Amino acid sequence: MFRAFILSLFFLAACNSTASLSLPPIAPSPSPKVSQIKNQKSEIKNLNVGWTYEAYPDASFEKMREDFAMMRANGANAVWLGHNNPGQVDADKVEPGMSYAVYAALQNENDAQYKDARAMADAMKRALDAARETKMQVVLPIGYQIQMGDAWNEKYPNDLRVRFDGTRLNFFNSGYTASPYSTQYRADITRYYEWVQHEFVAPFRDVIVMLSLADEPMGGDYSQHAKKEFARRYGKTMETLSQSEMWKIGEFQAGVIADYAAWSANEWKRINPQLPTTMSFHGGETARRVWGLPDIEKLFSQTPDNFIVTFDAYLHDDLATKPATADQAAQLKLFLTTIGNYSRVYEKSIALWGGVNAWGLAQESDAPLGISDAVTNLLLLYDLPTRAGAEVWGIFAWNYNVKQQGLENYTRPTTYDVRAMQIAVERAFPALRTRQIQPQPPEIAIVVSQRALYEALAESRAADTPPNWFDTTLFARALANRDAVIVSSDKALNGAQDALYFILAAQATDVDGEMLKFLRAQFDAGKIILTSDASLAQKWNVPSVTWQEGLSRLPNGSGTLYIFDSE
Repeated sequence: MFRAFILSLFFLAACNSTASLSLPPIAPSPSPKVSQIKNQKSEIKNLNVGWTYEAYPDASFEKMREDFAMMRANGANAVWLGHNNPGQVDADKVEPGMSYAVYAALQNENDAQYKDARAMADAMKRALDAARETKMQVVLPIGYQIQMGDAWNEKYPNDLRVRFDGTRLNFFNSGYTASPYSTQYRADITRYYEWVQHEFVAPFRDVIVMLSLADEPMGGDYSQHAKKEFARRYGKTMETLSQSEMWKIGEFQAGVIADYAAWSANEWKRINPQLPTTMSFHGGETARRVWGLPDIEKLFSQTPDNFIVTFDAYLHDDLATKPATADQAAQLKLFLTTIGNYSRVYEKSIALWGGVNAWGLAQESDAPLGISDAVTNLLLLYDLPTRAGAEVWGIFAWNYNVKQQGLENYTRPTTYDVRAMQIAVERAFPALRTRQIQPQPPEIAIVVSQRALYEALAESRAADTPPNWFDTTLFARALANRDAVIVSSDKALNGAQDALYFILAAQATDVDGEMLKFLRAQFDAGKIILTSDASLAQKWNVPSVTWQEGLSRLPNGSGTLYIFDSE
């Protein structure tokens, strides 16, 4: 009976069961020489699937081995170990892991934090030993945001990221972050990377399939180091730009995190060119609704070939006390197809996390999600990007045992049976690995303006949360059950040229000439163009009509420019 119940959940999930939502002083020692051990190339033989997992210092090797053996027996082939959030040394924290601060404390046995740092590093090695014994592959995180720890921050206060007004950036109140353009930061993080290669990668290369260099890096940077890089890049300082050049500040800020990711991945490419790297970016509000810090497309276009783009991508990405909503699910669908298109266009693999925990399932709200929603989340992460042409490297369930959230270590009541949830999720793992989804061109391409983003960022001087320059909600809600992608560059737009509909969600004056030329060619070829800018019809000298049916019901006739209300 129970087996039949679980199988029925898979059927619902496969049929897109989002309807079940309520739809409602550190002196690091000299770095060791880069290992001379021959680097092995990681081959993507099939989809990597499994749990994310915290390697707690008080957990024994036997406990980890038992957990990994169970995961392996039930269809997982990889485990993503937990990151060190925040990037401080504390063996008793909720999310312990490796980061620069842990490494720095390990360089001196007399350091007050040495004992905790030793416990945290040893726990990661026990997890790697357990993975080796159970034949599981491991994604090893070695950083959080761009955090270097309190001791480094105190020693190098002028090397931290700041807002336009000079105050320090502090995301989620988790700690200050280094400027990725700081030469001091780059020298110290390089020593750390080389130490990681020596201490972790070389002895566990048969187990480690990818390094995660940071979790949740976001925002901009107005530090002196960033301003110096800006002047080098644009030939002018931020302070001497003319009014017509101010958009360049926005372009730079939108690319800070892509610069960080690209530099970090290239540094690892020098150290170990065969080892894939990633960063797990925040896929919540500032990615799926209003993005810009970072510009999502830059993560694909600017990073090297050893870099895989990862996002957390939960049906519900908020506190457990806040209810899940239909808009969140719709925004997620549009986000997944969009990054799927970027993956195809830029030939860059992606990895995704699904929300299988109390937070991701809104368990403390008045509209909690359940088992079928958790499984649906995982299936959507594979199906929608793959259908858009993505190369999906891995799907992981967040999180097996993290305190205050996971299947284990969550002490509050849940609306689902924990054991039933585990069985359903672990049965999804082998199903994901054998799933066959045929890529197909998008039906709809939503065209937005990078220039509008840059001008909004420049005007607002934002460095933490992007201004509301474009909100996906209207489009995600209306097109929730259609294949749509968002494009913001000529290359991405050309990648969606087989779409039947093109929706220009920007003023024509904010779109570059090549993009308008492309849209006009599509119009002349019989494609249907909708725009919120009535001036485009006059510019093109073509007939137009006001479309009053909303975006949930699109027009059929070609040869006419359709004007829609963007409110």
